[in-house]
Amino acid sequence: MILGDSGFSTKKETGDFSQLCGIIESIFHFTFHRDLEELKDAYFPINPDIKKNAEPSDETIRNSNLKLESTMQKILNDANFNIISQEEIDSAFNRNALVNFSVKIDFDDYDYAHVYARGRRKESFTLKRLFGLKKSEHEHEILERVVLLARLKDTEEEKGITFIKMFKDVPLEDLEILFPNSKVLMSLKDKLMIAIPAIAGGVPLMVTKVVPAVIVAFVIISAYLGIKGTVEENQLKQAIAVFSALGALGGFLFKQWSKYKTKKFLFQKELSDNLYFRNMVNNAGVFYSLIDSAEEEECKETFLAYYFLYTAENALTEKELDDRIEKWFEEKHSCILDFECDDALSKLRDLKLLEETAEGRYSIKKIGESLSILDQKWDNFFIY
Repeated sequence: MILGDSGFSTKKETGDFSQLCGIIESIFHFTFHRDLEELKDAYFPINPDIKKNAEPSDETIRNSNLKLESTMQKILNDANFNIISQEEIDSAFNRNALVNFSVKIDFDDYDYAHVYARGRRKESFTLKRLFGLKKSEHEHEILERVVLLARLKDTEEEKGITFIKMFKDVPLEDLEILFPNSKVLMSLKDKLMIAIPAIAGGVPLMVTKVVPAVIVAFVIISAYLGIKGTVEENQLKQAIAVFSALGALGGFLFKQWSKYKTKKFLFQKELSDNLYFRNMVNNAGVFYSLIDSAEEEECKETFLAYYFLYTAENALTEKELDDRIEKWFEEKHSCILDFECDDALSKLRDLKLLEETAEGRYSIKKIGESLSILDQKWDNFFIY
């Protein structure tokens, strides 16, 4: 993207910049590899996917969680993920976007549950209402990448269970479906759709068959017990009718219960389908995706800051650099973004490629000198 721009005056400059980017990429790759190993080591004692010979101690679990949380927050920040506030989560839980059911989550089951997201877009969906007879367009906010970090409270059976999950293209209003231990609930509308037909069919059945049958049953039982009257042949026939009526009532109740269970099963299937198609990777596998994303984001920010400082005629302030990069994205790629200029300058400073003035202006070392500095840094990673 940058190499195709017209900022370089010669092919040599273009080639040198490409080589510089390669060395920077290698340096970041080496640095993030150490972070990856730290994440794996921290997560091992509390990874639910690994069977352990002995249960980790409470202190080991506590230290693992502290190390995991702090390192994850650093990597998520480097990968440009932002935490979703509890207020935004609570607001999302009160609405539904694409799923047709509600989900109950008991946050008392968790020690903590953090949701991080990167990339948001608006998208319109056509939803069917009133038994599919009415269609309406709704616009929803889509979270392009979502990471869930959740630790369940310890129980007698399990201790230190911590889940890490990554999802894609999740509607903000459907965040609740991502949480472990979520339970599908039927809305009042769904309950009424089962209850109203049940009442409409059950009341006539009770009035015309069950109530008269119960009265007859009472008379027959009283006669057999010698409390009142005698049992005649026609009453025996009525007794058979009693059992038929009760059988009809039992069949009716079973039918309504089956409808209820089928509806819940369909909701559970919809929940499973949503998770299946949105889930990208789980637990330790998330580390590799996050490290790759963080490395890529850090490299892109560094390349952009270096290039625009290198091609500027004079030293730039942080705001001037930020404005140039954001304007370039808008004009060249029709993309509006908030470039983290302070973070990019910090990385160039750490690489010792940045030159600063007392007035707060920045410039960059020439490519040849920059290559020498980076080459020396790479050579000094291991000293024997």
